[in-house]
This record gives sequence, C-alpha cells and structure tokens, in this order.
Amino acid sequence: MYIQLISLHGLIRGSHIEMGRDADTGGQVRYVLELAQNLAALPEVDGVDLFTRRIKDKRVSTDYSEPIEELGPNCRLIRLPCGPGRYLRKERLWPYVDEFVDAMITFTRREGRSPTLVHGHYADAGYIAKEVASVFDVPFVFTGHSLGKPKLAYLMDEGWTREDADKELAMDRRIQVEQDCLSVADLVITSTRHERDQQYAEYFKEEDLNFRVIPPGTDLDRFFPYYDYELSSNNIDEQFKQARMRMRRELNRFHFSPDKPMILALCRPDRRKNINALISAYGESKELQAIANLAVFAGIREDIESMPENEQKVLTDMLMAMDRYDLYGKMAIPKNHSSEFDVPELYRLAASERGIFVNSAFIELFGLTSIESSATGLPFVATQEGGPQDIAENCKSGIAVDVTDSKALTDAMLTLLTDHEKWDECSANGVNLVRQLYSWETHCQHYIEAIREIVSSPSRTPSAVGKPAVGPRMINVERMLITDIDNTLLGDDQALAQLKQVLKENRSRIGFGVASGRALELIDDVLDKHGIHDIDVIIGSVGAEMYYGPDRIPVKGWGAHLRSRWKPERVHAALDGLPFLHLQPEAHSQREFKISYSLDDALPPKEALPLIRDALSQTGVAHSLIFSHGRFLDILPHRASKGKAIRYLSSKWNIPLTNIATAGDSGNDMDMLTGETAGIVVGNYDPELEKLRESKSSRVYFAQAHCAGGILEGLEHYGFIGSPSATLRAVGA
Repeated sequence: MYIQLISLHGLIRGSHIEMGRDADTGGQVRYVLELAQNLAALPEVDGVDLFTRRIKDKRVSTDYSEPIEELGPNCRLIRLPCGPGRYLRKERLWPYVDEFVDAMITFTRREGRSPTLVHGHYADAGYIAKEVASVFDVPFVFTGHSLGKPKLAYLMDEGWTREDADKELAMDRRIQVEQDCLSVADLVITSTRHERDQQYAEYFKEEDLNFRVIPPGTDLDRFFPYYDYELSSNNIDEQFKQARMRMRRELNRFHFSPDKPMILALCRPDRRKNINALISAYGESKELQAIANLAVFAGIREDIESMPENEQKVLTDMLMAMDRYDLYGKMAIPKNHSSEFDVPELYRLAASERGIFVNSAFIELFGLTSIESSATGLPFVATQEGGPQDIAENCKSGIAVDVTDSKALTDAMLTLLTDHEKWDECSANGVNLVRQLYSWETHCQHYIEAIREIVSSPSRTPSAVGKPAVGPRMINVERMLITDIDNTLLGDDQALAQLKQVLKENRSRIGFGVASGRALELIDDVLDKHGIHDIDVIIGSVGAEMYYGPDRIPVKGWGAHLRSRWKPERVHAALDGLPFLHLQPEAHSQREFKISYSLDDALPPKEALPLIRDALSQTGVAHSLIFSHGRFLDILPHRASKGKAIRYLSSKWNIPLTNIATAGDSGNDMDMLTGETAGIVVGNYDPELEKLRESKSSRVYFAQAHCAGGILEGLEHYGFIGSPSATLRAVGA
C-alpha cells in the first residue's frame, strides 16, 4: 500500500514541532505526523507521504521551505507550492487549493506510482484529497478534525453574524466543502463517538456512509510513566531530564511553595478553551489554594501585545483574574515550553507530586492531552463535552464534568487531590489502559482494517489513467490549447483567422480543443459556421461531456467516471420548487450529467446563491455548481467541470498541466483557469473573473487583446508560440 495524507497549512516538520504557535498548530499537527510514521512501519505499507504547503517566509523557520523531509523509513513529508510563499492561516488558503491539487497530481505522476488511497485532514485538505483521489480513481478518506457548522453556531452565540464569520473565516466555503466531502468519501474517520454523533449531526449523510471511530494513538516513548525516574532513570533520554530541570526552574519562579501538588493546564490561548473557568474555580476555593499550586501553560508567546486580538484578550483576562484573586506565588503562567520534551515532563512533574491535569474547554473534540496525561500516570479532570467522556469511560483515569458548573469543577479537582486511593487508582488505570486502547499500534491496526475493506471493494469508476484508445495524435502533442468558444475563441474574425493559422503551423506539436457550456450539436453548428475543423478534443456541457477528434468519439469511461454518486432526481427535488429559479427549456440544456437553470430578477445572485447551496447541501448529492453571466446556473456531478475534464486529459495522455493553455472569459471557465494550467483571461472578460487577478496566481495571465487576440497574446506570454505579429500582417494583407 502507498498512502497519501494531506494537511495543508504548512507549519509541520519532523522535529521541534511548534505546537500552540497559533490556531493552526494544535493537536492535528502531531496527529498526522505520528500517523504517517506509524503507518509506514507496518509490513503491508510500502510507503506513506504526508503532503503540506511549502512556506518561504522570514517570519518562520527555513525548515518549512524544504521540498522533501524524510520522517523515517518509507515515510516522507512532501511540501508543495500553494499560493504566495508567505505563511497564511488556513482560512486564507482557499483561493489556492486548486493549485495544490495540480501540484500533487504532477508530483504523484512524476513519482511513477498511484496511491492506494488519499486521506485529507480538515476541510481544505479534504477538498484536495477528493480531487486527487478522483483523478487516480482510488478511495478518498476524510477526517474533519473540527467542523464548520458547530463552529459557526458557537461564533453566532458569541455575537458574530454569519456574514462576519464568512468574511473572516470563509465559513460558507468550508461548510460546503465538508458537505461535499461527506457526499463522496469512501471512509470517514473520527476520533470519538461524540464527534461522529454530534459534530456531524447537522450535515446530510447517506445511511450507508462508512464511519469508523478510531482514536488517535499516543507516543508512549515520550509519555512514559512518572515513576520510571525512580526505577530506571539511566534509560531515560537526557533531553527529558534536561527538560525536567528546566520546567522545574520555570515553575519555581512563580510558586512560593513548590512542594505542593500541581494543578496543570496546557492549551492554546483561545476563548473556547475556557481557561478562566479553571482560574476562577481555583481563585474562589481557599481549600484548593491551600493544598495545590496552579500552572497554566497557554501557548507560546514573546509579547502579548504582538499576538492576535483573540489571544491577547484571553491572556490579558488571565492576568487580570490572577490579580483579582491575588494568586501571586500560587499561580504560574510561563511564556514558553516545547511540545517535544517539556510537555511530557510537565505531566510527570505534576504526577510525581500527586497533582492533576485539568482541561476546562467548553468542548474538546478528542482530548489528546487527557490521553497524554493518563499515559504518564497523571489523573485528569476534563470537560464532559466531547472526547474526554470516552477517555474517562475507557481508561477510568479521570473525571469528566460540566465545566460551566464551577462547583462541579472544583469538587472534581478536590476529589482527586484529597482522595489518595482514587488518585492511585486513576493513575494506575491511565498507565495500563492507554497502552491497551490508545497506542499507535492499536490505531494503525484498526486503520488498516478499515481501509483494506474499501481498497478491496470493486472500483466505483473506471480508471482515469487507462490505456489510450484514440491513437498517436494525443500521445505525440507536446502542448495543448483548450479554449472557451463564445466571446473567447469567437468575437474577432481577424484575430480568429490569425489564431487558426498559428495552430495550423504548429499542429504537429500543439493540440487544440474547445470547452463550452453548449451541448455537442450546438458546438458543431458554431464551429462549422466559422470554419473551425481541426479539433482534437471537445469538452461540452460545462465539462459534463467529452469527445475526441473530427468523428466526435465519446471519451471512453468519462460518463462512468461522472456517474459516481450522481442523483439528478434529488437535485430536481431540491431546486425545481425555488421560485426564483427556472429550468432552461431547451432540450439541449438538460443532459444526463447537467441540469441547467436560469435565475430571474426576483432575487439578486448574492442572496439567491446561498439559498441554492443550502438546498443542495440537504440532498447529499455530490455536485459541482457553476454560476455564470450573472444568471445561468449549471449543476453537474462532482467530478465534472471544464477544469476537471482538463485534469482528466492531462492524466490520461501524460501532458503536464503546465503544458496546457486554457482560455476563457466568464465564471464557468473559472476552474480551468486556476491551478497549474497556463490560464489566459481574454481582455473582454466578465467581472466574475476579476477575483483571479486578486489571487495573484502566477499561472493566470490577463490579456489586453479581446477574444482570439487575447488567446494569441497569452500563448506568446507562456512561450507556446513566438511573436504572432508576422502572421497577423499576412492574414490582414
């Protein structure tokens, strides 16, 4: 098996992991790294590649710019370009995900082996994984980690509007992609029952959607029991011992009575982590203050004023609470710690003093810190909302409580700190049962069992990289031009004549195709009218149909490729009743893999489109939505669009995407203009394409000339042809 994993945001490296640097460097980072390394160690796995974004930014380590990092035998971290070089938080990466899709396809083909499956972590990587899996016709596995709908509900409870959430966090795009992933995934892996049953509850799911609850493993070489220091300290890595002394010195800077047991908290400075509930419970309990010190490690910081606003507020509130309850000498709030060595030692230091670990977050999807603390023998108190409830039931190593109930939180902490038999029982249970239930060995066994089932199932669709059946023409072309017809190829007769001459002169090396929203019969009519005959490929009906050559031979397998998860009757049921939408009446508008509507003037597009997307999200139909010219709406199978058809051709005929020029003028050309193709936007483009200029993508060229003249200008820009000026003079003579 060759497994591809994707985690997009880029702040991932094999050592000195920067956990807590920001909201994107949480437990998912370590999860995907350890999953990759442990899967690669299995005898049935030939290799694991973890794909992420390459970052070239003076503000972060140069480690994140290395194209390939070896993580171990048969295991690599692959960094691919995606958007600008600078580090961007994940919500700002959506405009560049298609670039990553193309880069990953190109990398995989260059490596010369197809993946057994592609596994995306989080929504953005889920989008990439489903697209790559579609091209190679292999199973797609999805792990959401955190989901948009529950987060949006939380934000709106906090006073955000949906518009603010979408503007700041691209929430609508994220939720739509999550729904799309659920519609096509062969397997969805969750960490807890709560995640499966509660977090995904608001999304449409087919009854037979393949969910597997597989809790993450724990690095037991790092999270060994606290008592190992008393039994076999000579075998402990010196870096752990150094971290132990470093953390002890750090805590002693704050605590007047360092010999007291410690209440330890580790989390990001995020309001959802509810740190102040713990500080308030401690500050209002004289008994807790008398028997224990408090230590809160809330992320990594140099200067609070330089941090994002949300983190500034959380840390400022912590300091104010410390002052309000006069916790000087009792509460520690250190600025820095490393996840690699300091964190395990903090657990062990707390356990050696018979302290406890507390996670007071409002909700914790998994609760990795509760597992880690349990593995070292440190009992925990944690939120009952989410994964810690499973951990408390399975490992019997802590107490899950309602953290919004201050008394319940205080009582649970006092129970573990004062009931020595209970502490001993929880400590021993944690050490023993984590090794039994939450080891990486156990996780990987369940993972392999789950994917073996989907890999051995009959393929849903024919391979997109099958044996060519058309002949030497497509094999021998070095480059291709694929262009939209209306207002792109057509519209300037003189420039069109020039373009036809250039293509004729370069026919031996440049293939030529058109991509249109029209049906085949209408494409033929307009091409005949303008004397355009030497066509290698026709992509029709906005990517829902594809044909080869002058005989218009249907592309073998494309229909079967599109048929997966396509349920047109559900689309009609969801949209036909919307009063502002009308089915286009022409027979050629409605095809097997295309349902077309017109939007009337009753509702502006910015109001209508969210209603349309919401209606479609309730159907569970895997689809692509194409909106163009301010009023035309096409619903296609999720594997259909002009851009996806072009990727199919690139993969099938081994023509690099960088060698395919695409030209268009409107919104239904959008996805074929982005990514690694040599995108050309002609000068008479619709405003819908202006966002491509804003994306600053180096692979989209905005021509000055209109129509075919813009195509020629773009072909020269990308080096497909030399200067066409001599040909222009000859044609106009």
